[in-house]
Amino acid sequence: MLPPGPRSPAFWQTYRFVTAPEVFVDDLRARYGDVVGVKSLVGRGVAVLDAGLAREVFAAPPETFTVVSLFEALFGPHSVIAVSGAAHKKLRKLLNPQFHGAQVKGFLAAMQRAIRRNLDDAFDAAAKSGEVVRLTDVTQAMALDVIIETVFGAAPVDRDAARAALRGITHGFSPMLAVGTALHERWFPPWRRFTRVRDAFDRFVYGAIADRRARAAAGDARDDVLGVLLGARYEDGSPMTDVEVRDQLVTLLLAGHETSATAMAWCLYFLLRHPSALARLRADVDALGESPAPEALTKVRYLDAVVSETLRIEPIVTDVVRICREPFTLGGRWELPKGGIVAVFLMSILRDARIFADPHAFKPERFLEKKFSASEFLPFGGGARRCLGAAFAEAELAIAVAEIVSGWELSLADSAPERSVRRNLTMGPKRGVRVRVNGRRGARART
Repeated sequence: MLPPGPRSPAFWQTYRFVTAPEVFVDDLRARYGDVVGVKSLVGRGVAVLDAGLAREVFAAPPETFTVVSLFEALFGPHSVIAVSGAAHKKLRKLLNPQFHGAQVKGFLAAMQRAIRRNLDDAFDAAAKSGEVVRLTDVTQAMALDVIIETVFGAAPVDRDAARAALRGITHGFSPMLAVGTALHERWFPPWRRFTRVRDAFDRFVYGAIADRRARAAAGDARDDVLGVLLGARYEDGSPMTDVEVRDQLVTLLLAGHETSATAMAWCLYFLLRHPSALARLRADVDALGESPAPEALTKVRYLDAVVSETLRIEPIVTDVVRICREPFTLGGRWELPKGGIVAVFLMSILRDARIFADPHAFKPERFLEKKFSASEFLPFGGGARRCLGAAFAEAELAIAVAEIVSGWELSLADSAPERSVRRNLTMGPKRGVRVRVNGRRGARART
């Protein structure tokens, strides 16, 4: 009862989607429409390319679906990304308040400190040397320090050891891990490398958790991310175990580090290619004064529109895959069996001309003129499994972009357009957005 789709082997369909998702998805829509029968290395099922059908998937009861086994192997069995059903509902109820609203506001100052420190170091050196800078190198270092600042705050932790542990597990992450899911560390080289750096990361994290628990017992409680996780309580009053806390920290790093860094680079790329948008954003940020508070930056409407438009044109995550735990009917017509896959192609929906006029054009104003529904604008997924860190990521992006455009004069080093390519499980600019740093902006220069 699956809809029509390509007859090519599962390996070839998976290869096409992994290496050139935009071309593959556009071809599927042109040939088959909004719902397509597909075969992949994960299994057989449907690709959803329509906002209305995506709404059905995301509105289904959480126990309807499970996730691919790769997530448990990568993030840990207790990760909010890896668990399903009642366990996922319980964990989301615990964690949702810790990453929204007032709690995220408490992280903003730490974000701004890390962002400014990295920009001063990287851009001052580049301005003096005249060397071309890959923005993704700068934003990856910046996103890493944001994690360290927000996770550990002002706690006495070895930050060099933290950076080494975080860089190790991030660099050990590879799309090839998906190929060796069943093999794990037995002989598949990418898995063996990943497990080595994961073990080093675990030693650091468990040491930090033990130290923080001891300090909390002595009355030295902290309100950073680690402190929040250690202080969180389930409905029965029980805390998360060390293993559960570790799994959430791995998830925050692997799911949040490169995604935020890549989105920052894309934002700057589009602004530098659209001078009128850059001028408007600078005027709005400059109007806040010489050194605006981070919370004020997150409330600039045009900045929010720039971030949203960037995530729409270049979604960092291209798809959301679910596995049916029970038969599921889609669109009142297609019957998916237990074990069948449902892949919501976020990229296709975010570039659907029926929703977003002139979809390949960079037009932040569209987000000022209209409010899109959760099933239309879904760069963070949707439903009960929508990205837990979405509010955290949006705040980080807003602060980073505002600090760069208001404090620095940059120009693109390449006239040719950037092209999006696969990076791990996400997409990113092929050349890394190469820029020249022409100096600080006088009105916002800091001494």
